[in-house]
Amino acid sequence: MTNHKFNLPNFEKAEDLLNDLFKEVKSQESELAGGEAQELKRGATAIQRLKETTVKFGNPRSKLIPLTEKGFEAKGVELNYEIKQLMKQFDFYSMVVSIDLKPQPSVLISRLECQLDFGPQGKDEPIVHRIIPDSKWQTVLKTGVNLNLGLDVNLEVGVEVDASELTKIANLPDYDKLKANIGTKDELKTFIVLDSLNYKFGKFNLLAQGEDNSQCYWRIEEPEIQDKSTVEFDIIFKVPKTREYIDLIGNVWIEPKIDWLNGELIDVMSTLPGHLKNLFGSKDKAAKSFAVGIK
Repeated sequence: MTNHKFNLPNFEKAEDLLNDLFKEVKSQESELAGGEAQELKRGATAIQRLKETTVKFGNPRSKLIPLTEKGFEAKGVELNYEIKQLMKQFDFYSMVVSIDLKPQPSVLISRLECQLDFGPQGKDEPIVHRIIPDSKWQTVLKTGVNLNLGLDVNLEVGVEVDASELTKIANLPDYDKLKANIGTKDELKTFIVLDSLNYKFGKFNLLAQGEDNSQCYWRIEEPEIQDKSTVEFDIIFKVPKTREYIDLIGNVWIEPKIDWLNGELIDVMSTLPGHLKNLFGSKDKAAKSFAVGIK
């Protein structure tokens, strides 16, 4: 996998573009108002709030759990032969990736994206074993039920739900494909890693990829996160026992909803310089160009 495939934003360039846009819009709106010094108008206010929106990572050590054969045995779960053999070659870990979001009032977001790169790469590079949630759980996440996620004897992800909410999932069109990994309390004999992982973002699309690679990636489209301060993902990864340390590089960003930004700039859009006006010719290009994020 490469950065090109993930199409990472250039955060410094995006910040410069937002600053340029703010100056131009503030100037044009001031002229429309007669050139007098006044409070920020509609467009400049929207851009200022986007500039003040922040997204950052929590400490990756905060919820870093070694996964060992003895640990599973203590929970009454005996791992299968293949996983036991892998544990002789690799140290397994569960790591919660916490993302703190502070979107300012009225700012609408089209995407939240996160990409992690484990290194050093090469023969003994760390490997992503499981990513949680992955794309196949999208329809379950959309139901808004409380989920407890655990790992079974194959280190596959199982989902535990309250019996009263199981009917919400059982009526899903792809339930037959998922039901082997879904159960109520005590039905699934799993080692619980995450409790009550909630993704109540309303209607959204989830893309996740990266298993068996040294990079992984999540994208949540159209999330309703104005009232959500923290988003958590979980990674099960394995490190060759010969490796004494790893490098972890993370990129996380949000992209603004361009229809919202267009609406806020409607009075001055035609007067913007060409290099800014042209960005709005493509929603995807504009959203990526004005991304707010951190590496």
